[in-house]
Amino acid sequence: MTTGRRRELVRLVGQIQTLRRELQNLRQRELETPETDAKERTLERLRRQRTAVPQRAAIDALGNAA
Repeated sequence: MTTGRRRELVRLVGQIQTLRRELQNLRQRELETPETDAKERTLERLRRQRTAVPQRAAIDALGNAA
C-alpha cells in the first residue's frame, strides 16, 4: 500500500471514530434528529470508502506489476 493510500486510510478511520463518538453521545441523550440520520448515512459512506482503499491499492499494485 502506498503512502497516499495509508494516509487516506488513517484519515477515514479518524473520521469514522469521531462520528461514532458523536452518534453514541446523541443516542445516549436519546436524540433522533435529521442530524443523527445524516451522521449515520455519512458513517456508512465512510465505512464503504474505508473498505475500498485496500481494494484500490491491490488494483494499483497489479497495474504496476504489469
